Amino acid sequence: MKLKEARYAALDIETTGINFGHDRICEIGIVVWEEGHKLLEFGTLVNPEHKISKISYRVHGISDEMVEKAPKFYEIAPRVAELLRNSVIIGHNLTALDISFINKELRYAGQRPIFNTFIDTYRIARKMYPGLKKNSLKNFAMMLGVKVGEIHRALPDARLAMKVWLKLMERFRKIGIETFEDMEKQGLLNSKMKPRVKQVFDLAKETGLVRIVYKSPYSGRTVRVIEPLAARGGKIDAYCYLREDFRTFDINRIVEVQPVTSLYPSHDKTMHNHV
Repeated sequence: MKLKEARYAALDIETTGINFGHDRICEIGIVVWEEGHKLLEFGTLVNPEHKISKISYRVHGISDEMVEKAPKFYEIAPRVAELLRNSVIIGHNLTALDISFINKELRYAGQRPIFNTFIDTYRIARKMYPGLKKNSLKNFAMMLGVKVGEIHRALPDARLAMKVWLKLMERFRKIGIETFEDMEKQGLLNSKMKPRVKQVFDLAKETGLVRIVYKSPYSGRTVRVIEPLAARGGKIDAYCYLREDFRTFDINRIVEVQPVTSLYPSHDKTMHNHV
């Protein structure tokens, strides 16, 4: 597909903290763009049902009092899924936080995770402009000549990410990058995964669940049924049925990967014999 023909959704979130297992989304902003014009914007505070850390408050200025009467994520989850599901997702440093938290919240709300193509403007900044001292969204936007207003709130940051992407597409056209394939060849698309990570997510896209043998530094070798949600470098964020909670798995400790034939490991003698 040509870049100019795609539907895009710029995404930004603010959170109560950065711990995948415990923290929640407290604000979300989405800007949808297609066929050369903005279709719509969606932004709201979210009641995270969790205390906002002092460190996070100093970044985004969102207090517990501000979100007390805001909708809970499950109330907006159908709308969020609808806006993101058929779009290429745009964001700055998406793989560090946003994709993991969005899919975690969607799972809480009974929605399927989003496994879309996504474009991380942070990755593009590092790849194309290695001389840029700070790769923040603000600095990257200013370097590209994009006017910067309010930052560190979800909808303004989503708007800025979309403006940055539109400016990048202009520059891409001048150097012959017109399709997603062209971007991938230049190492600018976030589709490259380590083989083990790709194996896990290929299975996840088919069935939603994956069985792994995991060598934990704390509990030794265990069989886990997981629902993969996002990859962050050498880590996989997922829901773990053994622990009945969200966990982050080091791919170097995943010994085996198999499709799920039954939900509970003890019901699968073939896999159980490997442990």
